[in-house]
Amino acid sequence: MQGFLKTKAETILSRYPKVFFCHIPKCAGVSLSNAIHASLYPTLFKATRLSSHIDLAGSKVCSELLNIDMSIAREAQLAFNLSDKYKQFTTGHCRARPELVDKFKENWNFITILRDPNKRFVSEFVYNKFKDSDWAKHDEEIDVYLDSAFARHSATTYARYFSKFTDADEILANENEAIESAVNNLKKFSVAGTLENLNAWQQKFNSHFDTKIKIDNKNSSPNKSLSLDLYKNAEMMERIRALSKIDNAIYQAISQL
Repeated sequence: MQGFLKTKAETILSRYPKVFFCHIPKCAGVSLSNAIHASLYPTLFKATRLSSHIDLAGSKVCSELLNIDMSIAREAQLAFNLSDKYKQFTTGHCRARPELVDKFKENWNFITILRDPNKRFVSEFVYNKFKDSDWAKHDEEIDVYLDSAFARHSATTYARYFSKFTDADEILANENEAIESAVNNLKKFSVAGTLENLNAWQQKFNSHFDTKIKIDNKNSSPNKSLSLDLYKNAEMMERIRALSKIDNAIYQAISQL
């Protein structure tokens, strides 16, 4: 009886795709994650082990207890989820390194979306400055922030998430390799595109999964006026563009796919 039920469950689950949505911070990920799940799975999946996310609290505990970088703890969670034969959907702020994509791309659909790196940088700066939680929070003004390690980390987000490198300074020292490995990795994704051309992203998604996705707007900036002021500051935006040159190159390559 148990074997019959197991076979029956596997048959039912085989009707649904396996999806990892790589949620890059400040790229409309909350809206897209919800929309992807709603378009592909029954709502009840969210109440089971079939659907999960890379847990922030668990990552912090793992990082502290094992004395490892939290990004590594999150990658370990992702590898565990992708190795689970019954898992159908997982998401989170987590790197999708080339080796991991190569390992699981035959069984899993990797999905992500990129936002204009300069706007994403501003959005993350403002969000972390005014948010309520302590994680990654700062109180610096933009001119000081741009000279910090945190700014270099933010400006190389796409390279850190998708290239063969993980450290911002290493990425900046290996510009061409970082761009090439990130772009080659993203080309293996089932659906990848840009927020600025969301219609094209939706068309790719709908075509690939034979569905019709509906996207709402969630998790907006806590201080839109500061974002607008920064966009108007030509000097600061030029510094942001220069700092984000590698992510800009990755973004431009993916926008042309």
